[in-house]
Amino acid sequence: MAKKYFYRVFYRSATTIITSATKGGSYPDYTISGWTPIPGLAAEVAKMSPDIDGEEPLGDGTQLATGEKIPLEVKIVGFTSANYATIRGAFVNTKVDLLLMDPDQFGTSYAAFGVRLFPKLTVEGGAEPAIVLAGERKYGAGVSTLPFQMVTVS
Repeated sequence: MAKKYFYRVFYRSATTIITSATKGGSYPDYTISGWTPIPGLAAEVAKMSPDIDGEEPLGDGTQLATGEKIPLEVKIVGFTSANYATIRGAFVNTKVDLLLMDPDQFGTSYAAFGVRLFPKLTVEGGAEPAIVLAGERKYGAGVSTLPFQMVTVS
């Protein structure tokens, strides 16, 4: 599998978990119906990484995963003060769905559903100002429809 660069990151109010979506528009500014692209020039870093969030020893030297979590982080650069206001309005205290798409390899994209992300404005000398959206979603290991999905985009 090739490296992916998630320059297109979309969000929407938390709703139904999906496994497929149809793109519109033209390269590299594709659109996904019902989803809004995160404002700014680029999602410089975008990562989701499902992990264990609770273990129970089984007495035979092994562990049972009782919970899982999806830590998420998206770093946005090239934004305006209006973009920052839009991002704060969309994410603070709101459950959202997040879709990461590489416009050069859009066939398989990745989504997290029902997450709360907080926008942190990061300003430091010698670096471009950035907005870092960070948060996580926790769920039981027995959940059948996972809130982290690979989404087929056509």
